[in-house]
Amino acid sequence: MSKPLKVVVSADNRQRQVIARLLDEAALDCELLCQPEDCAQAPLCRWLAPERLNDVGRIASELLEAIHTLEQTRHAFRSKQLGGLRKRLQLLLESLPVSAR
Repeated sequence: MSKPLKVVVSADNRQRQVIARLLDEAALDCELLCQPEDCAQAPLCRWLAPERLNDVGRIASELLEAIHTLEQTRHAFRSKQLGGLRKRLQLLLESLPVSAR
């Protein structure tokens, strides 16, 4: 299964509406990005500068980094407390709006 195409545009609102309509009529599997916040993968997009993310996006990005660090070091420390923390952070990340993850 291929990933949807991401179309990034810098245009005024009227032009964006025209582009969105044309993409919809073409039945393309794509995601129209007009602002960094529009990207469903915003915290993970390496082309987005972290300062351009909204607050929820920055929180999701930091949670992902903390979870990744705990996963990488779980065999070195073998701590039930750190394992529990990783699970709680994962649940917290999953509770955020889908657009932030």
